[in-house]
Amino acid sequence: MKKLIFNRPVISILVIYIFVIVSLNYFGIFSPERNSFLINNTDKFVTELTGKVVTEPIQKGEKQQFVLQVYDVDGQKIKKEKTLVYASNAYKIEYGDIIFVSGKINIPEKPTFPYIFDYNLYLQRENIYTLFYQQSFEFIEKQPNKIKQLSFKIRDGIENRIDEFFKEPVSSILKSMVTGNKTSLDKDIKEDFINTGLIHILVISGLHIGFCAAIFMFCFKLLGLKSNYIYLLTIPTLFFYTLLTGANPPAIRAAIMFSCLLVALMLNREPLVYNALALSALIILIFNPQSLFTASFQLSFLATFGILYLYPKFNVCFGRIKNKYIHFIWDIICVTLSAQIALIPLLIFYFGKLSIISFVLNLIIVPVIPLIICLFFMFYISTFISYYVSLSISLLLSYLVKFILYIINYSASLDYSVAFFAVPSITMILFYYFSIYVMFEFKNKKILGMLFILICVMLVNPFKQQTFAKTFEGKKNITIHIKEKGNKNTIVFKELKKDKFYFRNLEQYLLAQGIKEIDKFYMDFPNNDIQKEFKMVNIKNILKNDSDFVF
Repeated sequence: MKKLIFNRPVISILVIYIFVIVSLNYFGIFSPERNSFLINNTDKFVTELTGKVVTEPIQKGEKQQFVLQVYDVDGQKIKKEKTLVYASNAYKIEYGDIIFVSGKINIPEKPTFPYIFDYNLYLQRENIYTLFYQQSFEFIEKQPNKIKQLSFKIRDGIENRIDEFFKEPVSSILKSMVTGNKTSLDKDIKEDFINTGLIHILVISGLHIGFCAAIFMFCFKLLGLKSNYIYLLTIPTLFFYTLLTGANPPAIRAAIMFSCLLVALMLNREPLVYNALALSALIILIFNPQSLFTASFQLSFLATFGILYLYPKFNVCFGRIKNKYIHFIWDIICVTLSAQIALIPLLIFYFGKLSIISFVLNLIIVPVIPLIICLFFMFYISTFISYYVSLSISLLLSYLVKFILYIINYSASLDYSVAFFAVPSITMILFYYFSIYVMFEFKNKKILGMLFILICVMLVNPFKQQTFAKTFEGKKNITIHIKEKGNKNTIVFKELKKDKFYFRNLEQYLLAQGIKEIDKFYMDFPNNDIQKEFKMVNIKNILKNDSDFVF
Protein backbone atom coordinates (compact mmCIF):
# COMPACT_ATOMS: atom_id res chain seq x y z
CA MET A 1 0.00 0.00 0.00
CA LYS A 2 2.91 2.40 0.74
CA LYS A 3 4.36 1.67 -2.70
CA LEU A 4 0.94 2.25 -4.21
CA ILE A 5 0.72 5.74 -2.72
CA PHE A 6 4.28 7.05 -2.76
CA ASN A 7 5.70 5.46 -5.93
CA ARG A 8 2.96 6.85 -8.15
CA PRO A 9 2.94 10.67 -8.50
CA VAL A 10 -0.73 10.96 -9.48
CA ILE A 11 -1.86 9.15 -6.33
CA SER A 12 0.49 11.22 -4.15
CA ILE A 13 -0.82 14.46 -5.65
CA LEU A 14 -4.42 13.30 -5.11
CA VAL A 15 -3.78 12.48 -1.43
CA ILE A 16 -2.20 15.91 -0.85
CA TYR A 17 -4.99 17.68 -2.76
CA ILE A 18 -7.68 15.88 -0.73
CA PHE A 19 -5.96 16.98 2.48
CA VAL A 20 -5.97 20.58 1.19
CA ILE A 21 -9.69 20.41 0.32
CA VAL A 22 -10.61 18.99 3.73
CA SER A 23 -8.57 21.73 5.42
CA LEU A 24 -10.22 24.46 3.35
CA ASN A 25 -13.65 23.07 4.18
CA TYR A 26 -12.77 22.93 7.90
CA PHE A 27 -11.82 26.60 7.89
CA GLY A 28 -15.04 27.61 6.10
CA ILE A 29 -13.53 28.56 2.75
CA PHE A 30 -16.49 26.94 0.92
CA SER A 31 -19.15 28.59 3.11
CA PRO A 32 -21.98 30.56 1.39
CA GLU A 33 -20.94 33.74 3.20
CA ARG A 34 -17.56 33.62 1.44
CA ASN A 35 -18.75 32.49 -1.98
CA SER A 36 -22.20 33.95 -2.61
CA PHE A 37 -23.15 37.51 -3.50
CA LEU A 38 -26.81 36.59 -4.00
CA ILE A 39 -27.46 35.59 -0.35
CA ASN A 40 -27.02 39.25 0.57
CA ASN A 41 -30.18 40.04 -1.43
CA THR A 42 -32.63 37.68 0.31
CA ASP A 43 -34.22 40.55 2.26
CA LYS A 44 -35.35 42.28 -0.98
CA PHE A 45 -38.88 41.69 -2.26
CA VAL A 46 -37.73 41.98 -5.89
CA THR A 47 -34.26 41.41 -7.34
CA GLU A 48 -33.35 41.69 -11.02
CA LEU A 49 -30.93 39.15 -12.49
CA THR A 50 -29.28 38.76 -15.88
CA GLY A 51 -27.55 35.52 -16.73
CA LYS A 52 -27.20 32.40 -18.87
CA VAL A 53 -29.30 29.22 -18.59
CA VAL A 54 -26.67 26.49 -18.12
CA THR A 55 -28.94 23.44 -17.72
CA GLU A 56 -31.96 22.16 -19.60
CA PRO A 57 -35.21 23.22 -17.85
CA ILE A 58 -37.00 20.42 -15.95
CA GLN A 59 -40.78 20.46 -15.53
CA LYS A 60 -41.89 20.65 -11.88
CA GLY A 61 -45.69 20.77 -11.89
CA GLU A 62 -46.78 24.22 -13.06
CA LYS A 63 -43.20 25.51 -13.01
CA GLN A 64 -39.92 24.75 -14.72
CA GLN A 65 -36.60 24.50 -12.91
CA PHE A 66 -33.17 25.37 -14.29
CA VAL A 67 -29.77 26.67 -13.19
CA LEU A 68 -29.00 30.28 -14.13
CA GLN A 69 -25.41 31.51 -14.17
CA VAL A 70 -25.84 35.11 -13.03
CA TYR A 71 -23.41 37.89 -13.99
CA ASP A 72 -25.56 40.98 -13.29
CA VAL A 73 -27.65 41.79 -10.17
CA ASP A 74 -29.80 44.95 -10.19
CA GLY A 75 -27.55 46.44 -12.89
CA GLN A 76 -24.34 45.62 -10.98
CA LYS A 77 -21.77 43.31 -12.58
CA ILE A 78 -20.75 40.44 -10.26
CA LYS A 79 -18.51 37.40 -10.36
CA LYS A 80 -20.47 34.62 -12.08
CA GLU A 81 -22.67 32.75 -9.60
CA LYS A 82 -25.25 29.98 -10.07
CA THR A 83 -28.78 30.06 -8.68
CA LEU A 84 -31.62 27.54 -9.01
CA VAL A 85 -34.57 29.24 -10.76
CA TYR A 86 -38.25 28.32 -10.58
CA ALA A 87 -40.08 29.95 -13.49
CA SER A 88 -43.54 29.75 -15.03
CA ASN A 89 -44.18 27.14 -17.72
CA ALA A 90 -45.69 29.93 -19.82
CA TYR A 91 -42.18 30.92 -20.96
CA LYS A 92 -40.16 28.91 -23.47
CA ILE A 93 -36.71 28.71 -21.91
CA GLU A 94 -33.86 26.60 -23.33
CA TYR A 95 -30.26 25.81 -22.52
CA GLY A 96 -27.93 28.63 -23.61
CA ASP A 97 -30.54 31.42 -23.37
CA ILE A 98 -29.36 34.78 -22.01
CA ILE A 99 -32.32 36.07 -20.00
CA PHE A 100 -33.39 38.90 -17.70
CA VAL A 101 -35.61 37.88 -14.76
CA SER A 102 -36.98 39.62 -11.71
CA GLY A 103 -38.24 37.90 -8.59
CA LYS A 104 -37.48 36.83 -5.02
CA ILE A 105 -34.25 35.23 -3.78
CA ASN A 106 -34.56 32.63 -1.02
CA ILE A 107 -32.14 30.38 0.84
CA PRO A 108 -33.01 26.64 0.75
CA GLU A 109 -34.52 25.50 4.04
CA LYS A 110 -32.35 23.32 6.25
CA PRO A 111 -33.80 20.09 7.70
CA THR A 112 -35.17 20.21 11.26
CA PHE A 113 -33.50 16.94 12.26
CA PRO A 114 -29.97 15.63 11.72
CA TYR A 115 -29.48 12.57 9.46
CA ILE A 116 -32.15 13.89 7.07
CA PHE A 117 -31.27 14.71 3.47
CA ASP A 118 -29.97 18.29 3.54
CA TYR A 119 -31.07 19.87 0.25
CA ASN A 120 -29.40 23.13 1.22
CA LEU A 121 -26.02 21.44 1.70
CA TYR A 122 -26.52 19.34 -1.45
CA LEU A 123 -26.92 22.52 -3.52
CA GLN A 124 -23.93 24.14 -1.81
CA ARG A 125 -21.73 21.24 -2.93
CA GLU A 126 -22.88 22.07 -6.49
CA ASN A 127 -21.90 25.72 -5.86
CA ILE A 128 -25.54 26.80 -5.71
CA TYR A 129 -26.43 28.83 -2.62
CA THR A 130 -29.84 30.35 -3.42
CA LEU A 131 -33.24 29.69 -4.96
CA PHE A 132 -34.87 32.27 -7.24
CA TYR A 133 -38.64 32.49 -7.80
CA GLN A 134 -39.33 34.30 -11.07
CA GLN A 135 -41.99 37.01 -11.37
CA SER A 136 -41.17 38.55 -14.77
CA PHE A 137 -39.08 37.34 -17.71
CA GLU A 138 -37.36 38.79 -20.77
CA PHE A 139 -35.40 36.88 -23.42
CA ILE A 140 -32.19 38.59 -24.62
CA GLU A 141 -30.29 36.20 -26.92
CA LYS A 142 -28.90 32.68 -27.34
CA GLN A 143 -25.30 31.74 -26.52
CA PRO A 144 -25.22 27.93 -26.18
CA ASN A 145 -22.13 25.74 -26.12
CA LYS A 146 -22.49 23.97 -29.48
CA ILE A 147 -21.19 20.58 -28.30
CA LYS A 148 -23.37 20.59 -25.19
CA GLN A 149 -26.37 21.78 -27.21
CA LEU A 150 -25.83 18.92 -29.69
CA SER A 151 -25.66 16.39 -26.84
CA PHE A 152 -28.96 17.69 -25.44
CA LYS A 153 -30.62 17.44 -28.86
CA ILE A 154 -29.44 13.85 -29.30
CA ARG A 155 -30.64 13.00 -25.78
CA ASP A 156 -34.05 14.54 -26.51
CA GLY A 157 -34.21 12.53 -29.72
CA ILE A 158 -33.41 9.29 -27.87
CA GLU A 159 -36.03 10.04 -25.20
CA ASN A 160 -38.63 10.85 -27.86
CA ARG A 161 -38.02 7.42 -29.42
CA ILE A 162 -38.42 5.83 -25.99
CA ASP A 163 -41.74 7.63 -25.41
CA GLU A 164 -42.92 6.56 -28.86
CA PHE A 165 -42.34 2.82 -28.37
CA PHE A 166 -42.56 2.25 -24.60
CA LYS A 167 -45.17 2.86 -21.92
CA GLU A 168 -44.68 3.76 -18.28
CA PRO A 169 -42.94 2.64 -16.14
CA VAL A 170 -40.66 0.96 -18.71
CA SER A 171 -39.98 4.26 -20.52
CA SER A 172 -38.86 6.03 -17.32
CA ILE A 173 -36.53 3.18 -16.36
CA LEU A 174 -34.96 3.08 -19.84
CA LYS A 175 -34.42 6.84 -19.75
CA SER A 176 -32.64 6.46 -16.38
CA MET A 177 -30.47 3.59 -17.63
CA VAL A 178 -29.56 5.06 -21.03
CA THR A 179 -29.64 8.88 -20.76
CA GLY A 180 -29.44 9.36 -16.98
CA ASN A 181 -32.78 11.25 -16.92
CA LYS A 182 -34.65 10.28 -13.73
CA THR A 183 -37.13 13.20 -13.65
CA SER A 184 -40.11 11.07 -14.74
CA LEU A 185 -39.21 8.06 -12.55
CA ASP A 186 -41.97 7.15 -10.08
CA LYS A 187 -40.98 7.79 -6.45
CA ASP A 188 -42.19 4.36 -5.27
CA ILE A 189 -40.20 2.58 -7.98
CA LYS A 190 -37.11 4.60 -7.10
CA GLU A 191 -37.59 3.72 -3.41
CA ASP A 192 -37.86 0.01 -4.32
CA PHE A 193 -34.57 0.22 -6.23
CA ILE A 194 -32.94 1.89 -3.20
CA ASN A 195 -34.33 -0.64 -0.71
CA THR A 196 -33.14 -3.59 -2.80
CA GLY A 197 -29.65 -2.12 -3.25
CA LEU A 198 -30.03 -1.82 -7.03
CA ILE A 199 -30.25 1.95 -7.48
CA HIS A 200 -26.81 1.85 -9.11
CA ILE A 201 -28.26 0.31 -12.30
CA LEU A 202 -30.30 3.51 -12.77
CA VAL A 203 -27.17 5.69 -12.48
CA ILE A 204 -24.88 6.09 -15.49
CA SER A 205 -21.65 4.63 -14.12
CA GLY A 206 -18.80 2.28 -14.95
CA LEU A 207 -21.18 -0.57 -15.74
CA HIS A 208 -22.92 1.45 -18.47
CA ILE A 209 -19.81 3.26 -19.76
CA GLY A 210 -17.92 -0.04 -20.05
CA PHE A 211 -20.58 -1.70 -22.17
CA CYS A 212 -21.02 1.44 -24.28
CA ALA A 213 -17.25 1.48 -24.89
CA ALA A 214 -17.43 -2.13 -26.06
CA ILE A 215 -20.33 -1.29 -28.40
CA PHE A 216 -18.53 1.76 -29.85
CA MET A 217 -15.36 -0.25 -30.41
CA PHE A 218 -17.34 -3.01 -32.11
CA CYS A 219 -19.02 -0.48 -34.43
CA PHE A 220 -15.67 1.11 -35.34
CA LYS A 221 -14.23 -2.36 -36.00
CA LEU A 222 -17.06 -3.05 -38.45
CA LEU A 223 -15.82 -0.02 -40.42
CA GLY A 224 -12.49 -1.82 -40.92
CA LEU A 225 -10.41 0.57 -38.79
CA LYS A 226 -7.10 -0.44 -37.22
CA SER A 227 -6.91 -0.99 -33.45
CA ASN A 228 -5.19 2.30 -32.60
CA TYR A 229 -7.73 4.30 -34.60
CA ILE A 230 -10.54 2.43 -32.86
CA TYR A 231 -9.10 3.30 -29.43
CA LEU A 232 -8.53 6.92 -30.49
CA LEU A 233 -12.10 7.39 -31.76
CA THR A 234 -13.66 5.63 -28.77
CA ILE A 235 -12.23 8.15 -26.26
CA PRO A 236 -14.08 11.30 -27.51
CA THR A 237 -17.19 9.19 -28.17
CA LEU A 238 -17.21 8.09 -24.53
CA PHE A 239 -16.88 11.66 -23.28
CA PHE A 240 -19.65 12.82 -25.61
CA TYR A 241 -21.93 10.07 -24.22
CA THR A 242 -20.93 11.12 -20.68
CA LEU A 243 -21.88 14.72 -21.50
CA LEU A 244 -25.15 13.52 -23.05
CA THR A 245 -26.09 11.72 -19.80
CA GLY A 246 -25.49 14.71 -17.54
CA ALA A 247 -21.78 14.29 -16.73
CA ASN A 248 -22.32 12.96 -13.21
CA PRO A 249 -19.20 11.93 -11.18
CA PRO A 250 -19.59 8.12 -11.68
CA ALA A 251 -19.84 8.59 -15.46
CA ILE A 252 -16.88 11.01 -15.62
CA ARG A 253 -14.81 8.68 -13.45
CA ALA A 254 -15.59 5.72 -15.70
CA ALA A 255 -14.93 7.69 -18.92
CA ILE A 256 -11.53 8.88 -17.68
CA MET A 257 -10.56 5.40 -16.47
CA PHE A 258 -11.51 3.76 -19.76
CA SER A 259 -9.69 6.51 -21.66
CA CYS A 260 -6.52 5.86 -19.65
CA LEU A 261 -6.91 2.16 -20.39
CA LEU A 262 -7.29 2.83 -24.12
CA VAL A 263 -4.28 5.18 -24.18
CA ALA A 264 -2.20 2.45 -22.47
CA LEU A 265 -3.30 -0.05 -25.13
CA MET A 266 -2.37 2.44 -27.89
CA LEU A 267 1.11 2.84 -26.39
CA ASN A 268 1.47 -0.92 -25.75
CA ARG A 269 1.86 -0.34 -22.02
CA GLU A 270 0.37 -2.17 -19.08
CA PRO A 271 -2.69 -0.23 -17.84
CA LEU A 272 -2.19 1.23 -14.34
CA VAL A 273 -5.74 1.09 -13.00
CA TYR A 274 -4.98 2.78 -9.68
CA ASN A 275 -3.34 5.67 -11.52
CA ALA A 276 -6.37 5.93 -13.79
CA LEU A 277 -8.73 5.97 -10.79
CA ALA A 278 -6.64 8.64 -9.04
CA LEU A 279 -6.42 10.76 -12.20
CA SER A 280 -10.19 10.67 -12.71
CA ALA A 281 -10.77 11.72 -9.08
CA LEU A 282 -8.18 14.50 -9.39
CA ILE A 283 -9.77 15.93 -12.55
CA ILE A 284 -13.25 15.97 -11.01
CA LEU A 285 -11.98 17.62 -7.82
CA ILE A 286 -10.01 20.26 -9.72
CA PHE A 287 -13.20 21.41 -11.47
CA ASN A 288 -15.32 21.14 -8.30
CA PRO A 289 -13.44 20.52 -5.03
CA GLN A 290 -16.73 20.22 -3.11
CA SER A 291 -17.55 17.01 -5.01
CA LEU A 292 -15.32 15.32 -2.43
CA PHE A 293 -18.08 15.69 0.18
CA THR A 294 -20.93 14.30 -1.94
CA ALA A 295 -22.34 10.79 -1.52
CA SER A 296 -22.26 10.22 -5.29
CA PHE A 297 -18.51 10.88 -5.55
CA GLN A 298 -17.61 8.86 -2.45
CA LEU A 299 -19.77 5.83 -3.27
CA SER A 300 -18.64 5.73 -6.90
CA PHE A 301 -14.90 5.85 -6.20
CA LEU A 302 -15.04 3.62 -3.14
CA ALA A 303 -16.96 0.91 -5.01
CA THR A 304 -14.40 1.03 -7.84
CA PHE A 305 -11.47 0.95 -5.42
CA GLY A 306 -13.09 -1.95 -3.56
CA ILE A 307 -13.35 -3.94 -6.79
CA LEU A 308 -9.76 -3.15 -7.82
CA TYR A 309 -8.34 -4.04 -4.40
CA LEU A 310 -10.54 -6.91 -3.19
CA TYR A 311 -11.54 -8.68 -6.42
CA PRO A 312 -8.06 -10.16 -7.12
CA LYS A 313 -7.84 -11.35 -3.51
CA PHE A 314 -11.22 -13.11 -3.68
CA ASN A 315 -10.75 -14.41 -7.20
CA VAL A 316 -7.42 -16.07 -6.46
CA CYS A 317 -9.22 -18.48 -4.11
CA PHE A 318 -10.90 -20.17 -7.08
CA GLY A 319 -8.68 -18.92 -9.87
CA ARG A 320 -8.14 -22.45 -11.26
CA ILE A 321 -11.78 -23.05 -12.17
CA LYS A 322 -11.70 -24.45 -15.72
CA ASN A 323 -15.41 -24.49 -16.46
CA LYS A 324 -16.01 -21.12 -18.14
CA TYR A 325 -19.63 -20.87 -16.99
CA ILE A 326 -18.81 -21.52 -13.34
CA HIS A 327 -15.84 -19.14 -13.63
CA PHE A 328 -18.12 -16.44 -15.07
CA ILE A 329 -20.55 -16.84 -12.15
CA TRP A 330 -17.67 -16.74 -9.69
CA ASP A 331 -16.36 -13.53 -11.30
CA ILE A 332 -19.75 -11.86 -10.82
CA ILE A 333 -19.84 -13.02 -7.19
CA CYS A 334 -16.33 -11.64 -6.55
CA VAL A 335 -17.08 -8.26 -8.15
CA THR A 336 -20.38 -7.88 -6.29
CA LEU A 337 -18.88 -8.97 -2.98
CA SER A 338 -15.88 -6.63 -3.39
CA ALA A 339 -18.06 -3.59 -4.11
CA GLN A 340 -20.52 -4.31 -1.31
CA ILE A 341 -17.85 -4.85 1.35
CA ALA A 342 -16.32 -1.52 0.35
CA LEU A 343 -19.66 0.32 0.52
CA ILE A 344 -21.30 -1.11 3.68
CA PRO A 345 -20.26 1.64 6.16
CA LEU A 346 -20.95 4.51 3.75
CA LEU A 347 -24.37 3.13 2.83
CA ILE A 348 -25.29 2.97 6.52
CA PHE A 349 -23.81 6.44 7.10
CA TYR A 350 -25.82 8.11 4.32
CA PHE A 351 -29.03 6.06 4.32
CA GLY A 352 -29.19 4.40 7.75
CA LYS A 353 -30.21 1.10 6.17
CA LEU A 354 -28.94 -1.86 4.16
CA SER A 355 -30.68 -4.25 1.82
CA ILE A 356 -30.34 -7.79 3.14
CA ILE A 357 -31.09 -9.30 -0.26
CA SER A 358 -29.06 -6.93 -2.47
CA PHE A 359 -26.18 -9.38 -2.90
CA VAL A 360 -28.42 -12.10 -4.38
CA LEU A 361 -30.40 -9.59 -6.47
CA ASN A 362 -27.21 -8.15 -7.96
CA LEU A 363 -26.17 -11.64 -9.05
CA ILE A 364 -29.52 -12.09 -10.82
CA ILE A 365 -30.08 -8.65 -12.35
CA VAL A 366 -26.64 -7.16 -13.12
CA PRO A 367 -25.89 -9.76 -15.87
CA VAL A 368 -29.14 -8.68 -17.60
CA ILE A 369 -28.05 -5.01 -17.85
CA PRO A 370 -25.48 -5.53 -20.68
CA LEU A 371 -28.17 -7.31 -22.69
CA ILE A 372 -30.59 -4.39 -22.17
CA ILE A 373 -27.96 -1.82 -23.20
CA CYS A 374 -26.99 -3.78 -26.33
CA LEU A 375 -30.63 -4.30 -27.30
CA PHE A 376 -31.36 -0.63 -26.76
CA PHE A 377 -28.55 0.43 -29.13
CA MET A 378 -29.94 -2.01 -31.69
CA PHE A 379 -33.44 -0.62 -31.10
CA TYR A 380 -32.36 3.02 -31.52
CA ILE A 381 -30.48 2.33 -34.76
CA SER A 382 -33.40 0.29 -36.11
CA THR A 383 -35.83 3.21 -35.57
CA PHE A 384 -34.11 4.91 -38.53
CA ILE A 385 -34.33 1.77 -40.67
CA SER A 386 -37.50 -0.23 -40.02
CA TYR A 387 -40.52 0.40 -37.80
CA TYR A 388 -41.34 -3.32 -37.48
CA VAL A 389 -37.78 -4.29 -36.51
CA SER A 390 -37.65 -1.56 -33.87
CA LEU A 391 -41.11 -2.62 -32.62
CA SER A 392 -39.95 -6.24 -32.25
CA ILE A 393 -36.83 -5.22 -30.32
CA SER A 394 -38.88 -2.85 -28.14
CA LEU A 395 -41.19 -5.72 -27.14
CA LEU A 396 -38.20 -7.80 -26.05
CA LEU A 397 -36.77 -4.83 -24.15
CA SER A 398 -40.10 -4.27 -22.41
CA TYR A 399 -40.20 -7.89 -21.23
CA LEU A 400 -36.67 -7.65 -19.84
CA VAL A 401 -37.37 -4.39 -17.98
CA LYS A 402 -40.66 -5.77 -16.63
CA PHE A 403 -38.80 -8.88 -15.46
CA ILE A 404 -36.40 -6.67 -13.49
CA LEU A 405 -39.29 -4.60 -12.13
CA TYR A 406 -41.18 -7.69 -11.00
CA ILE A 407 -38.19 -9.07 -9.10
CA ILE A 408 -37.45 -5.69 -7.49
CA ASN A 409 -41.07 -4.99 -6.51
CA TYR A 410 -41.51 -8.48 -5.06
CA SER A 411 -38.20 -8.33 -3.17
CA ALA A 412 -38.91 -4.86 -1.77
CA SER A 413 -42.27 -6.07 -0.45
CA LEU A 414 -40.70 -8.88 1.59
CA ASP A 415 -40.59 -8.44 5.35
CA TYR A 416 -37.10 -7.76 6.70
CA SER A 417 -35.69 -7.19 3.20
CA VAL A 418 -34.20 -3.98 4.60
CA ALA A 419 -32.31 -3.67 7.89
CA PHE A 420 -32.05 -0.31 9.67
CA PHE A 421 -28.91 0.65 11.58
CA ALA A 422 -27.74 3.49 13.77
CA VAL A 423 -25.50 5.84 11.80
CA PRO A 424 -21.82 5.08 12.56
CA SER A 425 -19.27 7.73 13.47
CA ILE A 426 -16.39 8.67 11.16
CA THR A 427 -14.01 6.94 13.59
CA MET A 428 -15.91 3.65 13.30
CA ILE A 429 -15.92 3.88 9.51
CA LEU A 430 -12.15 4.42 9.45
CA PHE A 431 -11.65 1.45 11.80
CA TYR A 432 -13.74 -0.70 9.47
CA TYR A 433 -11.53 0.06 6.46
CA PHE A 434 -8.38 -0.26 8.54
CA SER A 435 -9.46 -3.73 9.66
CA ILE A 436 -10.04 -4.83 6.05
CA TYR A 437 -6.57 -3.61 5.09
CA VAL A 438 -4.99 -5.39 8.05
CA MET A 439 -6.86 -8.62 7.29
CA PHE A 440 -5.49 -8.84 3.75
CA GLU A 441 -2.01 -7.44 4.32
CA PHE A 442 -1.04 -9.32 7.50
CA LYS A 443 -0.72 -13.05 8.07
CA ASN A 444 -2.35 -13.83 11.45
CA LYS A 445 -5.82 -14.44 10.05
CA LYS A 446 -7.52 -15.62 13.28
CA ILE A 447 -6.75 -12.50 15.26
CA LEU A 448 -7.51 -10.32 12.27
CA GLY A 449 -10.80 -12.09 11.65
CA MET A 450 -11.85 -11.39 15.23
CA LEU A 451 -10.87 -7.75 14.75
CA PHE A 452 -13.02 -7.53 11.63
CA ILE A 453 -16.03 -9.07 13.42
CA LEU A 454 -15.53 -6.61 16.30
CA ILE A 455 -15.55 -3.66 13.90
CA CYS A 456 -18.72 -4.95 12.20
CA VAL A 457 -20.42 -5.25 15.60
CA MET A 458 -19.34 -1.68 16.41
CA LEU A 459 -20.85 -0.48 13.14
CA VAL A 460 -24.16 -2.23 13.79
CA ASN A 461 -24.36 -1.39 17.50
CA PRO A 462 -22.39 1.80 18.10
CA PHE A 463 -21.90 3.09 21.62
CA LYS A 464 -24.75 5.43 22.50
CA GLN A 465 -25.06 8.37 24.83
CA GLN A 466 -26.68 7.42 28.12
CA THR A 467 -28.88 10.48 28.62
CA PHE A 468 -29.56 13.76 26.82
CA ALA A 469 -32.22 16.33 25.96
CA LYS A 470 -32.16 17.86 22.49
CA THR A 471 -34.38 20.56 20.99
CA PHE A 472 -34.99 20.74 17.23
CA GLU A 473 -36.59 24.00 16.16
CA GLY A 474 -37.89 24.53 12.64
CA LYS A 475 -40.23 26.94 10.88
CA LYS A 476 -43.15 24.52 11.09
CA ASN A 477 -42.61 22.69 14.38
CA ILE A 478 -40.59 22.32 17.57
CA THR A 479 -39.47 18.92 18.82
CA ILE A 480 -37.78 17.91 22.07
CA HIS A 481 -36.11 14.51 22.29
CA ILE A 482 -35.35 13.32 25.83
CA LYS A 483 -33.35 10.14 26.35
CA GLU A 484 -33.22 8.69 29.85
CA LYS A 485 -31.40 5.80 31.46
CA GLY A 486 -32.54 2.40 30.37
CA ASN A 487 -32.80 3.60 26.77
CA LYS A 488 -36.18 5.24 27.43
CA ASN A 489 -37.13 7.93 24.92
CA THR A 490 -39.64 10.77 25.12
CA ILE A 491 -40.72 12.99 22.23
CA VAL A 492 -42.46 16.34 22.77
CA PHE A 493 -44.03 17.70 19.59
CA LYS A 494 -45.31 21.26 19.09
CA GLU A 495 -46.87 21.93 15.68
CA LEU A 496 -46.64 25.51 14.37
CA LYS A 497 -47.66 24.82 10.76
CA LYS A 498 -48.78 21.74 8.87
CA ASP A 499 -45.83 19.64 7.72
CA LYS A 500 -46.71 16.49 5.79
CA PHE A 501 -43.11 15.21 5.98
CA TYR A 502 -42.70 15.68 9.74
CA PHE A 503 -43.38 12.12 10.93
CA ARG A 504 -41.35 10.56 8.11
CA ASN A 505 -38.38 12.79 8.95
CA LEU A 506 -38.75 12.14 12.68
CA GLU A 507 -38.78 8.39 12.12
CA GLN A 508 -35.68 8.62 9.92
CA TYR A 509 -33.89 10.59 12.64
CA LEU A 510 -34.88 8.06 15.33
CA LEU A 511 -33.79 5.06 13.25
CA ALA A 512 -30.46 6.77 12.54
CA GLN A 513 -30.01 6.95 16.33
CA GLY A 514 -30.82 3.24 16.63
CA ILE A 515 -34.17 3.99 18.33
CA LYS A 516 -37.15 1.81 17.42
CA GLU A 517 -39.43 2.53 20.38
CA ILE A 518 -40.78 5.74 21.95
CA ASP A 519 -42.06 5.43 25.52
CA LYS A 520 -43.93 8.75 25.59
CA PHE A 521 -45.06 10.95 22.72
CA TYR A 522 -46.48 14.32 23.79
CA MET A 523 -48.55 16.42 21.34
CA ASP A 524 -51.17 19.19 21.47
CA PHE A 525 -54.03 16.99 20.29
CA PRO A 526 -53.36 13.31 21.12
CA ASN A 527 -54.42 10.98 18.33
CA ASN A 528 -53.89 7.21 18.33
CA ASP A 529 -53.79 7.27 14.51
CA ILE A 530 -50.34 8.83 14.79
CA GLN A 531 -48.88 5.32 15.09
CA LYS A 532 -49.89 4.74 11.45
CA GLU A 533 -47.45 7.48 10.43
CA PHE A 534 -44.54 5.35 11.67
CA LYS A 535 -43.55 2.18 9.84
CA MET A 536 -40.57 1.01 11.91
CA VAL A 537 -40.88 2.89 15.22
CA ASN A 538 -43.35 1.81 17.91
CA ILE A 539 -45.03 4.41 20.17
CA LYS A 540 -46.12 3.05 23.56
CA ASN A 541 -47.97 6.08 24.97
CA ILE A 542 -49.49 9.09 23.19
CA LEU A 543 -50.14 11.91 25.69
CA LYS A 544 -51.44 15.49 25.71
CA ASN A 545 -48.73 18.11 25.61
CA ASP A 546 -48.65 20.57 28.52
CA SER A 547 -47.36 23.51 26.47
CA ASP A 548 -46.85 25.82 29.42
CA PHE A 549 -44.66 23.28 31.16
CA VAL A 550 -42.67 21.91 28.25
CA PHE A 551 -42.13 25.03 26.14
